[in-house]
Amino acid sequence: MTHERKKFGPQRYPARSVLAGLLGLCVMGAAQAESIAPGDYTGSAQGKESSVSVTLGVDQSGKITHLSVNADGETPGLGGVAGPEVGKAILDQQSLSVDGMTGATETSNAVKKAAEAALAQSGADVGRYKQQIAKVIGEAQEITTDVVVVGGGASGSAAALAAAERGVKVVVLEKAPSVGGAGKLASGLFAVGSSQEKAKKINFTSDDLFVRMMDYNHYLSNAALTRAVIDKSASTIDWLQKYGVDTYLSDKNPQQAQDEDPIRWQIYHHYKDTRAAFDNMYANLAKMGGTLMTRTTGQSLIKNENGDVTGVIATKADGGRLTVHARAVILATGGFGGNKKMLSDVMLTDNISLLAWANHGEGVKMAWQAGAAQWNVQSALLHANKLVGVDAQQGSGFNDSPLIRLLKSPLLWVDVSGQRFADEGLVYDTAYWSNASYSVGGNYFIVVDTPTLKAYSQGQLPFDISGAGAPNPTGAGDFVALSEAGVKSGNVLKGNTLAELAKNAGMAPEKLSATIATYNQMVKNKKDTLYLKNARYLTFPVSTGPFYAFKAQEVSLSTLGGVRVNEQLQATDKNIKSIPGLYVVGNDAAGFYTTPAYPPYQGLANGYAFNTGRIAGENAAQFVKGAK
Repeated sequence: MTHERKKFGPQRYPARSVLAGLLGLCVMGAAQAESIAPGDYTGSAQGKESSVSVTLGVDQSGKITHLSVNADGETPGLGGVAGPEVGKAILDQQSLSVDGMTGATETSNAVKKAAEAALAQSGADVGRYKQQIAKVIGEAQEITTDVVVVGGGASGSAAALAAAERGVKVVVLEKAPSVGGAGKLASGLFAVGSSQEKAKKINFTSDDLFVRMMDYNHYLSNAALTRAVIDKSASTIDWLQKYGVDTYLSDKNPQQAQDEDPIRWQIYHHYKDTRAAFDNMYANLAKMGGTLMTRTTGQSLIKNENGDVTGVIATKADGGRLTVHARAVILATGGFGGNKKMLSDVMLTDNISLLAWANHGEGVKMAWQAGAAQWNVQSALLHANKLVGVDAQQGSGFNDSPLIRLLKSPLLWVDVSGQRFADEGLVYDTAYWSNASYSVGGNYFIVVDTPTLKAYSQGQLPFDISGAGAPNPTGAGDFVALSEAGVKSGNVLKGNTLAELAKNAGMAPEKLSATIATYNQMVKNKKDTLYLKNARYLTFPVSTGPFYAFKAQEVSLSTLGGVRVNEQLQATDKNIKSIPGLYVVGNDAAGFYTTPAYPPYQGLANGYAFNTGRIAGENAAQFVKGAK
């Protein structure tokens, strides 16, 4: 498997002996005005998913003699790779002003901040390590292929395999240091009527899911595309297995709310080993002559005088320009779920936590600039919610703190004004839970009293903790002490009275007081007269202070559309006329979803990615052969 073609230029952080020598002279000269204590020092800073630490050694002159990075808690294959590489660049160049890694900005910045903190402990003037370094751009390169796939996630990987198995030459450009993208965040994919389902006597049909999807989307979605994807899904499971992607059907459903509607979870095919799945796919692609170029970012499309798309302009890891001439281009860049501004603009709120941080919209922008129509841009993969800042070392809120159990329970929810807004039993369904949060702007408060926290400490719960969203924490905890620690750090709001809690949380005191009075009466009567929450969830009143409010925020795994396509996954213009040579797949391709809400069927997004990629790869190969 080829991860990076060395002939296309030098590595990202080349050794520059002359530059290093000059920097060394600067360091020694500056050291004379400083009082540096030689030794080893460790600093830390918050990364994307965890705390990132840097341990480095400094000599009397201020030279960094060695440096190591611990980014084990960051995303494997992305931040986990970026951390050590940025650390090596700091050591090699004796500077904090090194480039970060594309797609891993937060991890890269955390390494620099942690290194700065470590240097400061030595007594060194950290300002002298921030001098700008002249960047050396790699040489421009030019290659030719039949099909170029921009993006190596689930959809791009499937597209590459489907095209290569039909005998055409394929090149995959992936901007991250490894493949998989958001496809590695998923646990599996949907399929209807697969051989695995038949073996377990699960008898749902493509018709069943097609009708449900069209109904959920109010018939605003692309019916031909929806039909093509669902009909393809069963064979795709066996097709993927041929390339080393092993899946299985589970007898257990983590989203308890879906138990009574089995099609929502029994068609979910779980990965046996996610990392092995992508390794195997690219090993097979290499056997078929395909090429993978990592750390290479697509920037713009090439068009001929007839308006046909004939290639891609990309930027390599060394900053050099790469021109790829191709008969067909497949855009599979994962949407724009990591682009905070784009997502906030279309979703009309910035209260969304982003997990697809590497997906900045390069693909949809390229397609739009080439004449493809915008479509369904206000559609995100809203999935569950997180607690905001319950652990200072875990900014994402997806951590092992026992307080996560409060988030994943049907306790009292109020919006930022202090008003209850939903049946909290929605916490047992990933999609509906996030949809409810979006309805009030993307964030809300969980309000509890002290007896409730004590009951959680003792594990005295009359209901299950939801299996939706992130994994549940293990182990016990003192919920009062944990909450008080959160108050001290400013992440949890507290009030000895409801009025004080409302003031500290920015809620309207009268509204919060009225909400809780109504809610407590419902708990007493075991009857929710507003939103009809199940009586067994009406257990904990909010009546005895001190009172606490935990802020929750919805999570988006990515976006779900942007470029209008037909059922062959060809990009189309506003008149639904296809653009020759251009295919768009996965989260870049619109038409399967229509609203901001994600349909409540497990594995849809990843299944859509694999199936659209496969369909596009087949059609692109056919197009190429016809053009020869």
